[in-house]
Amino acid sequence: MNTTFSFKRLGLLLNRFFIENKQKELIFWGIAILVFTLMHEPEPATIFIYISGFLFAARQFKIFSYTPSGMHYLLIPATHTEKLTASILLSTVYFFVMSLITYCIGNIIGTSIINYVLDRSMPISWELFSSHKVIGMNLMLEPTKNQFWELLTTFLQVQSVFILGSLYFKRNAVGKTLLTFAVMGIVFGLFQLFLMDNIWSDIHNAGSSISMNVMMNNSAFMKSMDKIADIFFYLLIPYFWLVSYFRLKEKQV
Repeated sequence: MNTTFSFKRLGLLLNRFFIENKQKELIFWGIAILVFTLMHEPEPATIFIYISGFLFAARQFKIFSYTPSGMHYLLIPATHTEKLTASILLSTVYFFVMSLITYCIGNIIGTSIINYVLDRSMPISWELFSSHKVIGMNLMLEPTKNQFWELLTTFLQVQSVFILGSLYFKRNAVGKTLLTFAVMGIVFGLFQLFLMDNIWSDIHNAGSSISMNVMMNNSAFMKSMDKIADIFFYLLIPYFWLVSYFRLKEKQV
């Protein structure tokens, strides 16, 4: 087999997914429209997108849970890169776009029903795509950030983690990935507190509360730290994809 990346083989892999899962996908997106119709506010809609998204990502390599199906998948004439790219496109581009489409449909239907039943003329809210104030590392309100961009980047980060989890854990990938993610979050949080305690602030107990006096008042420095943190989390996305590639390659050996 030619090991050069082939868009034709990539297209066949994507087509294979839709042929095998056409009915399931139609049912799921129908349910998604109903969910967004009932709760089309940005917060519950975002939670639904995240949860359903990582469940979808964790199923990408569920095929390895069973040896016969895993062996059959390994025998598909496609390269590691093509197989991983197909999974990334399905769990990120396809799922995210379909989530937005069903959200818009559900939002329109939900608002229209409310206006009809309650005899109102409430406009359709597109708050999910709007901007809002955020709290920066200096604990002050920073300039507005686009909520849609935050949704997209966070979604990509979560999906990359669960794609990797679906390759690392043979069974119960969702639970094991969540547990690993939680442990890493706790470790990172403790490390951040350690840095704040020893470098950036004085933390002292005052009864049952903790007060923090930030020593760094240089807003330019704090904004730079915000940017560095953003870049770090953005770079985690291709990093997890790269690790997933090598993990998939190990399974092919």
